[in-house]
Amino acid sequence: MERDHGQKSFIPDLSRVLDILFYPFRRWLSVLDRYIIQKYFVTVLFTFAIITAITVVIDYSEKSGTFVKNKPPFNELMFDYYLNFIPHIAAILAPLLIFLATIIFTARMAYNSEVIAMLNSGMNFRRFLRPYLICAAFSAALLLYANHWLVPVANKTRIDFENKYVRHQKNWGNNIHMRLDNNTYVSLNRFNYEKEEGTQFALERFSGTGKDRKLVYKINAIRIEFIPGVSNNWRLHQFKRWHIVGLEESFESGRQMDTLLAMEPGDFEVNTVIREALNIKEINAFMEVEKMRGAGGIEFYMVENNRRTAAAISVFILIVIGAIVGSRKVRGGMGLNIVTAIAMSALYMVFLQFSSSFSVNGNLPPVLGANIPNIIFGVISIYLFRSVLK
Repeated sequence: MERDHGQKSFIPDLSRVLDILFYPFRRWLSVLDRYIIQKYFVTVLFTFAIITAITVVIDYSEKSGTFVKNKPPFNELMFDYYLNFIPHIAAILAPLLIFLATIIFTARMAYNSEVIAMLNSGMNFRRFLRPYLICAAFSAALLLYANHWLVPVANKTRIDFENKYVRHQKNWGNNIHMRLDNNTYVSLNRFNYEKEEGTQFALERFSGTGKDRKLVYKINAIRIEFIPGVSNNWRLHQFKRWHIVGLEESFESGRQMDTLLAMEPGDFEVNTVIREALNIKEINAFMEVEKMRGAGGIEFYMVENNRRTAAAISVFILIVIGAIVGSRKVRGGMGLNIVTAIAMSALYMVFLQFSSSFSVNGNLPPVLGANIPNIIFGVISIYLFRSVLK
């Protein structure tokens, strides 16, 4: 069948672009490798375009009431929010979309008997997987770099927009504990972020280490408030103060006292949203500071940091599973393969959600929590690979 040269098609044009990109690697890539790699990239790009467009429509429908109420400028809505929302959601869905795209184009080749022709020509299944592994290596490296560096840059602008027009600011913090330095600890029963004042304040300072560690200074206050204009300046109301030197102790109380403390009102809140806007260097530095302070909520950041790397690892596993499942020609046709892909993607998300929740709220190590889906699906991929070799 002759193709109408008067019509321009996206896929042939993209194939020619890929031919140009692959030209330096022709020595190592066979015609079969280039054929499968081209199909992979064309299908992946098409899948990403369709799904991200759907997610943008869904997101807008959910936030349309808020947008109408707060009236963000059109250029901020389009360029500050949605232009940065697309890489954010694409990075989150990347492993599953790549998995779906792999099954789709492989199932199409199987349906057209191309896979049978390849294997019957003497090619073993390990050789058949070679271009898939090349695609997996490229996609995993790109996703790893995007998750740790590119997407956080986009998320900074997106989160600023959400804080301005979408998200309600937090007013209260409860049961706050943090460490100012290696020997000084503070706690608050409640803190009002809007008024910058808290209740039931306590500060304890220790000296020495190990068994010789002793309490040397303590101060309690019914209420504490931040004094703007001077950094770290706080006012304590209805305070009680103890100085302890050996066996001797001095006590003092009063209605009001101004003092300098190495903390700011913003230090009391670990904002779990901004973890998406921190690159790998920033999130590691942030966690070190928060660990030193003894602040809560660090588990969110640890899970996020490990999730970014685990997502890149999952690309290898899911592409191998997609190639194996899609290469089987079944009576149900491509529809059955697509249903299988969607079902396995749903299971992957369920496992990821459960393991992440246990890491944040339980005692499961974050690196294990982020990789439990990879472990489970890795076992499945090994089983499928061994079964297809028999």
